Amino acid sequence: MSFKQRIYFFSDVSASTASPTMSINNWPMGVTHNHLIIWLDQHIGLNNACVDLKKTLADAVNLTTDEPLLGHEIDRLILNEKIYHSTRELITVTTIEQCLQLINTNRDKRIFLITSGSLGQQFVPDVLNTFSCLKKIFIFCQEIREHVNWAIEFTDNLLMFDFPNDLLARVVYDIGMYYMQRAIDFRNSNDHMSALYCLYYSKKLVIRANRIFQPFVWFSLNAIEEYITREENLLPRNLVQHILNNI
Repeated sequence: MSFKQRIYFFSDVSASTASPTMSINNWPMGVTHNHLIIWLDQHIGLNNACVDLKKTLADAVNLTTDEPLLGHEIDRLILNEKIYHSTRELITVTTIEQCLQLINTNRDKRIFLITSGSLGQQFVPDVLNTFSCLKKIFIFCQEIREHVNWAIEFTDNLLMFDFPNDLLARVVYDIGMYYMQRAIDFRNSNDHMSALYCLYYSKKLVIRANRIFQPFVWFSLNAIEEYITREENLLPRNLVQHILNNI
């Protein structure tokens, strides 16, 4: 089966045939979280490779954990070798076939895909045209210049990184911006409670991205805070406090 045939095979397979270990269930209270990070890499995808690095990313988008590590602490984590167990926030895989099955199983979610340059070159062109749940792909590689020639055609959909703290910060930030957009959609539907849930989540993610990325880039919170103020003013104070208690 050719690569393009594999793409279309997985895009047509029913989610009910997928492995149950690839399902993401039991989301926390509040608005249902419908994002998923998939990391495709022949080395980083191994359970005993870069464990703390992957755990840092998973923790950064899990608001039930303590604050994630700062940027200067992250570089050393890429060398640590323990055992990583996939979480509802981040699932790692080593092959394109596993990645395609996982995307297909979770096509109802917004997927944030990280891939190595070599694997990305093989499947990015076709996968972007097949799965609407993929809006942006993050390329993590040692030498960006080695992948510029093929990646330049997809500049609207690709971001490339060669430092782990830069990668983690941008992924966390983009998920935060996704929830800000969800908040705007809820607001436009007059669902102000759900909008506020998403805005609080968005704000916490951007704050975490800033902690990881400092001092090189600072993502502004102004727009999020303006939306929060508007939504809080539309709801009773006791309901706002209830939402805060469940974030």
